[in-house]
Amino acid sequence: MQRQRNRILDMFYLFGAAVLLCVLGAGAFIVADIYHVNPLWVIVSFISIGFFAGAREDYRKEFRSPRFVAFLCGWVVINVIVFIALLSLFGSLWLIPALLLEQFLFYMTAYWFFGVPPPSKRWPFQRAESSNRDGSDLS
Repeated sequence: MQRQRNRILDMFYLFGAAVLLCVLGAGAFIVADIYHVNPLWVIVSFISIGFFAGAREDYRKEFRSPRFVAFLCGWVVINVIVFIALLSLFGSLWLIPALLLEQFLFYMTAYWFFGVPPPSKRWPFQRAESSNRDGSDLS
């Protein structure tokens, strides 16, 4: 019964987070329209936030280091520059391969500078297998 209640609560939180994200996203575009800001800046901001959140998910323990956080903020700036330069110079044709290359360089640079290996081959937000095999995992 407790697992069912937790599952319902998790679904409620997931739905609430999705609605909040939609409201904040629409609000960002409305504010950009009111202040006559190019909507491309809102999209670039969302991409930067997504990149930062993805790196936060991959390198949770490294976020205790101010050097790593500064490295990540610098890399977000590089990501934005690459994104804007590619869109303005080549259009969207070369965007995906270039961003994949840039992501690979991010992981390799983090490994070279900080000695952290790239994340495992799990899908995003997939829980690691528990060592407790009897199914009594409460997490």
